[in-house]
Amino acid sequence: MPTEVLIVDDDALVGGVSYEILTEGGYQAKLIRDSNLVMGFLAGERPKLVLLDILMPGIDGLTLLHGIKNDPALKSIRVAVVSGKTFSAEIDRAMQYGAEAFIKKPYDARGLLAKVAELIGPPDSPESKATEANPETPTVTGAAAMRLRVWGRSLPDDTPVLSIEAMDKLFLFDAGRGIAACGEAVLKEGRFKEAWWLLSHFHPDHVGGLGLNPLLRQEGFALRIGGPKEPGSSLANELREAVKRSYAADPRPVKAALKLHELKEDSYEIAPHVRLTPFYLNHPGTAMGYMLDAAGRRVVFSPDAELYGAEATAHQDYDEKIGRLIRGADLLVHDARYNEADHEKHKDEGHSSVVGTAGFAADNDIKRLILWHADPTYGEEQLSEMEAAAAAVLDERGAGIPVHAARDGFTLEF
Repeated sequence: MPTEVLIVDDDALVGGVSYEILTEGGYQAKLIRDSNLVMGFLAGERPKLVLLDILMPGIDGLTLLHGIKNDPALKSIRVAVVSGKTFSAEIDRAMQYGAEAFIKKPYDARGLLAKVAELIGPPDSPESKATEANPETPTVTGAAAMRLRVWGRSLPDDTPVLSIEAMDKLFLFDAGRGIAACGEAVLKEGRFKEAWWLLSHFHPDHVGGLGLNPLLRQEGFALRIGGPKEPGSSLANELREAVKRSYAADPRPVKAALKLHELKEDSYEIAPHVRLTPFYLNHPGTAMGYMLDAAGRRVVFSPDAELYGAEATAHQDYDEKIGRLIRGADLLVHDARYNEADHEKHKDEGHSSVVGTAGFAADNDIKRLILWHADPTYGEEQLSEMEAAAAAVLDERGAGIPVHAARDGFTLEF
């Protein structure tokens, strides 16, 4: 059923209590703890009421309120600010920005339900309870809000490509030779005239298909190419050298409009309600992963990275740092190159084991996991064994996370 009340609160305890009160009262409610996801969610679904905390990392509540009330498509949504920051000046600001109410924390269940009923009336279905296992996972009704597909497979000199369609935008990750089939499919479908192409690093197996992308030869197509740069070089130089290695296979001239973006660890709003957060990977050379927030979903792409797991020393805080960044993501696409036996032989080479990756996903409340970049010597039997090993780890920890090995053609829709 459509959401009636959207709760935006970074505090898991307080937000969870509000969610329970409202669902027990019969309202269809959703909780979003990351304020960066709110406008993307509202682009696809219109709740009757938004309950906004003020003090939140990312986008504060009053800024969100101002954005909602100044958007012609959203301004009719009723908004109540719910905060312990109860200075009279703060209440006045909330009302000036367009809030319909200010609810002071702490509040009791009866008072919250009474105020919600005053603002939007009784629940549409008073007898119903929310049935979602996780109230924090936002969804967009109608057609798929986000579609992902894997192109190609791990080979000794090649890695897969990931495509994501969200908010009528196209995002391509890495440049293995699967990019040729991906580009052909994009052109055949004809939906997109531009795309972001995000490169994790310039090891040959990740950029071997750079010159094979048909989108490069498409006049009128716009490609924004983003990635890291090596010290003493530039993204343009790295691209030029990488393209030379594969361009001979398709020497037609480049006709697409190209724009290059040297990325660093930061957070970029690359389109309305679409945020890209690059982060450095624990892998030889300069390698970058990406967190994409769009359509109320969070997807993390971490193709080549070695997790330390329980063996981490006091100075090895990579797992903790990345875990804090991506916690609660809807999908984690993560390096799981080796089974446990083979990983013992390849430690400190920049790749993770399937068991380590599964444990990391469980520790950080990931909703779904794709095992990426399996060793190219593994066949279908080994891939299935890795899926089973990951599922066993997740079940042991009570995580219940769906897990898939990346296979050519695998498609996932939210």
